[in-house]
Amino acid sequence: MSRSGAESGARRALRFALTATWASLATVSLGLFGARPASAAAQGSGFELGDSVSRTLHQLQDQAVQWLVQSDPEHSGERVTELLETARTLGFERFPDLARGALFRAVDGARRGDFALSRQALAAAERLDPGRPEISFASATVARIEGSYATAAAKLVVGIGRTLTWPFERRLLLEGALLWSLWLLLATAGLFLVIQMTAKGGALLADIGRIFSGSGRGSRFTVPFAVAVLVWPLVLPSGFIWLLLWWSVLLWGYASASERTVLAGAWLLLAAAPPLLAEQRQRLAIALSPPALALDSLERRELSGDLFNDLGTLRTLVPDSFAVRQLAADIHRHLGQWERARELYQEVIQKEPGNSAALVDVGAYYLVRHEYAQAIEQFKRAGEIDPTSAEAQYNLSWAYRGSYRFEEAERADAQARVRDRSLVEGWVQRSERVVSVDGGFERIPEIRSQLEVRIAGPVPGHRSGDLLRRYGTAGLALGLLLAALGLDVLRRNRQGYSAVPLDLKLGSRPWQCWLRVLLPGLPSAEVGDGFRGFCAVLVALALASIPFLPRLGFRLPSGFGPGQGVAGSVALVGLVTYFIARYRFDLANEI
Repeated sequence: MSRSGAESGARRALRFALTATWASLATVSLGLFGARPASAAAQGSGFELGDSVSRTLHQLQDQAVQWLVQSDPEHSGERVTELLETARTLGFERFPDLARGALFRAVDGARRGDFALSRQALAAAERLDPGRPEISFASATVARIEGSYATAAAKLVVGIGRTLTWPFERRLLLEGALLWSLWLLLATAGLFLVIQMTAKGGALLADIGRIFSGSGRGSRFTVPFAVAVLVWPLVLPSGFIWLLLWWSVLLWGYASASERTVLAGAWLLLAAAPPLLAEQRQRLAIALSPPALALDSLERRELSGDLFNDLGTLRTLVPDSFAVRQLAADIHRHLGQWERARELYQEVIQKEPGNSAALVDVGAYYLVRHEYAQAIEQFKRAGEIDPTSAEAQYNLSWAYRGSYRFEEAERADAQARVRDRSLVEGWVQRSERVVSVDGGFERIPEIRSQLEVRIAGPVPGHRSGDLLRRYGTAGLALGLLLAALGLDVLRRNRQGYSAVPLDLKLGSRPWQCWLRVLLPGLPSAEVGDGFRGFCAVLVALALASIPFLPRLGFRLPSGFGPGQGVAGSVALVGLVTYFIARYRFDLANEI
């Protein structure tokens, strides 16, 4: 699978995306299936590949090189067809690494003006890995180079749609959306506090000065003292963050009900962010681990250069899992390595005697070898355990035929049709005399659960250090609330609060009018409309951050995407539209 995770695969794909040219794709394809014997590479990881599989992989390698180095569009389709036919003998249908190589070839061809080569490379990529989002994005790049901007825009839309439906990319987008949302809300809360201080800092500074003057000290030190009270957290590590938190306590008494709600929400967000991020790190560590990505590849029948190594890692992580052994047996069977598959199936049956799928597959092994007596025994056992198994009855009918027991074969065939007529008729139409059950593949969700337990390890947070890191901010948020409430009570009982000026909101000078438009949230802060002020800052900051989404979330390890130009254009159009709307509703009605 081309998606090999945050630790190694994403970097490998990005490195490939930045450095590959069509001349180096032949070298990449050599590495796809291993320049050394495939069996040696896989045995080192604990997943054995026989000589016949190694020869097939080398044949795939040769066909890939022939396709990559030839530039005749007329023969490109034939080469891809040969490659796919060879690969399907191993049970695989998708080749993301080769498809990505084709995309780089297409873009490079377009830059050299060879658009015929680009089109045949894009068509080949679609056949090698149908529906992948990168293909649409690369097609948009080629169309843009060719000057067909309408086609480029259409391809971008298709690529975005594919990204939202493609499991791996959608997962990264959702996780990235969580990171971006947390950043956006926290950054908005910080700007909200800065705006609150801008609007109400004069009143706060005057009140601090009055407190200082009332203590009997000289007025010459009033302003320096008041400023020191406001900015002293800057001397601390991460001083700007502590400054904003200090301001949130000081401004509580000047805030309206809606503004206090926003401040309390910011403190709650501060308390929730560390546990949320800790859970996300653990979730991603599991989902993007090489074994988990290998399971995703198997579900999609994808073949990549790291698949067999990652499967070996899976067996190392959960060595006692019989679900993993059954999955490995299914893979060996798909690769044509029946003997090794039988050994693993029998290990599973010894531990799980009621595993009908494994019994069917062991029976299929004997049926392929024309050992009909043992095949009949296995199929009968499977049928007794799972009376709904059409596979057991269908195989049993062929085992009886091999033993010249035709009446029993007809009865078994009839029983198979009773269980699932459409399935049986499909086997008959395809002339399949041996059918197997992918019981190991069906247990992939169970394997994922086992993998999660193995990777996650002990439940985090039991040690005092873990508790402090994960939940210390909750205590901090509670402390801020108590400090704000206590200071508010003390101030009200002793001195009260100065009034907040409304110069900007009510001012009619041109510069004041334009500031109301260009500084979202500031007019609302002067009149105490907290919700509107927060939303004004939130929208502006969200639009401005669009070009930086890959840095604020997760960069998709594909090498192709909508591009910074598209993101910048969307951000610019959005900001212009936003400020025009502010002009219409916040300025035009007041001038």
